[in-house]
Amino acid sequence: MLVCLMASAIYAQDTLRIMTINVHQGSDTTLQAIGEFVKMYHPDLVALQELDMWPQRAEAPKQKGKNFIAELSYYTDMMGYFGKAWDHPGGWTYGNGILSKYPVDKVENFILPQDKSKGEIEPRQIIIAHINIHGKKVCFASTHLCYKYKENRMKQMKHIHKLMRKQPENIKIVCGDFNAYLSENLVSKGMKQWHDVLPMVYTFPSDGNAYFKFDYILVPNKSDIQVLNTSLECDPKITDHCACIAEIVVP
Repeated sequence: MLVCLMASAIYAQDTLRIMTINVHQGSDTTLQAIGEFVKMYHPDLVALQELDMWPQRAEAPKQKGKNFIAELSYYTDMMGYFGKAWDHPGGWTYGNGILSKYPVDKVENFILPQDKSKGEIEPRQIIIAHINIHGKKVCFASTHLCYKYKENRMKQMKHIHKLMRKQPENIKIVCGDFNAYLSENLVSKGMKQWHDVLPMVYTFPSDGNAYFKFDYILVPNKSDIQVLNTSLECDPKITDHCACIAEIVVP
């Protein structure tokens, strides 16, 4: 009887594998290689940063004219969604994205605040997907914050915190490249009601000599989400950031 009850409890929950990965504008390899790398770890939800739509980047000649989210969706066999941050001065569109194995009810895109007087010309953005997982509602977000100025990073985190508080789902996950140095202690301040499910390990660069912690998988402090395990998968032939993976149980 005890075994049956335990089995029923497990059945009533869902185990999800979450990944976040900054693909470095595809500068290091092909989109097929990135897609195959992602697919190798069998994620259910993926937060992607630094995606282009039809770029002409000299530093990424293999991606000329490519639709990143469409190709990554194809190579991973997942549904892909793109959130525009801005129209790049070079003549293409740039932003972040989400891949999902599960049906997505709605996708929202929000431009984040920043003090333009600081000289940061690149707008920052968050894409939020509302996902149906076996009848459970999950709010999953991907973002990439200001690189140059910590004041902007703090503004953007506080705005994300407010945005996510408004979302109706009980299960909420925010992933991405926060560009925040550990010495700044910004994530714990700007996202003070959230915690990182990853151990405090460095995620950048991916060449085996990482010395920055930029990438996060955040869940609310009061969440019933359980973390089963986490890992970093680092391959400089794919991208300059380590891919961060967390296997979680959602009630």
